Amino acid sequence: MIDFHTYPFTIKEYVGEGSVLQRQIRDVFGLASGLQPLETFLLRMDVAGIEKAVLLPIDCTTARGCRLFTNEQIARICRDSGRFIGFASVDPHGKDARDRLKKAVEELGLKGLKLSPGLQEFSPDDKKLYPLYETAASLDIPVMIHTGINWGRGARIKHSLPLLVEDVACDFPDLKIVLTRLGWPWVMDTVALLLKYPNVYCDTAGHVLGGAGEFVAFELSRQMPLAAVENSLRHKLVFGSDYPRVWIKTMVDAVKALDLSEDCLDLVFRRNAQKLLGFE
Repeated sequence: MIDFHTYPFTIKEYVGEGSVLQRQIRDVFGLASGLQPLETFLLRMDVAGIEKAVLLPIDCTTARGCRLFTNEQIARICRDSGRFIGFASVDPHGKDARDRLKKAVEELGLKGLKLSPGLQEFSPDDKKLYPLYETAASLDIPVMIHTGINWGRGARIKHSLPLLVEDVACDFPDLKIVLTRLGWPWVMDTVALLLKYPNVYCDTAGHVLGGAGEFVAFELSRQMPLAAVENSLRHKLVFGSDYPRVWIKTMVDAVKALDLSEDCLDLVFRRNAQKLLGFE
């Protein structure tokens, strides 16, 4: 199984206790958890039955004056442990964004691009980003765009409306786009995009109300009919936990508790992610 949405922000060996990076993760990303060894991350994956995890950085150089992990750091973690699939992040406002993305993929071996409109302060449909989308499409990598609520401090939720991605999906039909968090609270807007555009996918990451099981069931069986997941969205959803904000096993159990067929669960936990990452 693959977890498509994790961050390295609590890994002691790479963050460093009392470091500038740890302070930035707290003050910008809004995560104040204590640091733990890499082994703890891997054990949490093991307990949840997760074989590999997509590891995400966020380059907020222009908007926040920092990079929450560099592409080089992500590549290093992936070299140190074969359990991770590294994504790149580039500052969408930077003139060198396209070159940095090409380097991250072609030289560092990273497998996708992570963008966070709220933390990086841009609108996904801004035409200034089109050259970056064009580069990602030419590299045949998925682009994860944060949609839905954003817990980052100062991050404006208005930048994370799922429908802001529609122009991108329409204008770049060969670009693989992964929305996050089912776009909550705009779940049905996300569903509309998933149904209409073959190149749009979504992950299950995060929860905000009650326990994870209750919230995932609310999203996937009450905000939309569960039959829509089984029959219409089975090829468009990938599992994501949002670790370390949410324990991996907590989210795995929440998704498995849904009344979905084994074939559908296999698509969500494994095969859809493999297709997006080009592992098939």
